Amino acid sequence: MASAEIKRFREMYDTFSEAWIERIEEIYAPAFRLQDPFHTIVADYAKLRSYFKRALTAPASSRFITEDDATGADGTYVRWRWEYKLRAKDALRIVPGVTHIRFTGSQIAYHRDLFDAAEGFYEALPVIGAALRAVKKRIP
Repeated sequence: MASAEIKRFREMYDTFSEAWIERIEEIYAPAFRLQDPFHTIVADYAKLRSYFKRALTAPASSRFITEDDATGADGTYVRWRWEYKLRAKDALRIVPGVTHIRFTGSQIAYHRDLFDAAEGFYEALPVIGAALRAVKKRIP
């Protein structure tokens, strides 16, 4: 059975919106650390808010779906997928990932998103994407 903190985290992802972004100080501990393949943000609510707003508004459409979670000795792992379109006319892209989180009390102290940045983002870019896809085809 998932804890109340994990349920809240999953609800935040599943209903990701401006309203959740405005509640960042309730959800993340003052000394939080958030890391993904592109960013590291430490104890800076303004940067965290900006990070989440970009994820919400930069693509034409964007939504997260949490799939399951597991808790172990080193925290909780939440498996999710991000479905997005960079432009409205683009095909839907799906990026699978996992978030490793640890809490201090009821707040997130550590949040690390793990996903394949090449498959999820770089392959969507015209020139770089073509080169990456060509390299992947040559790897057995």
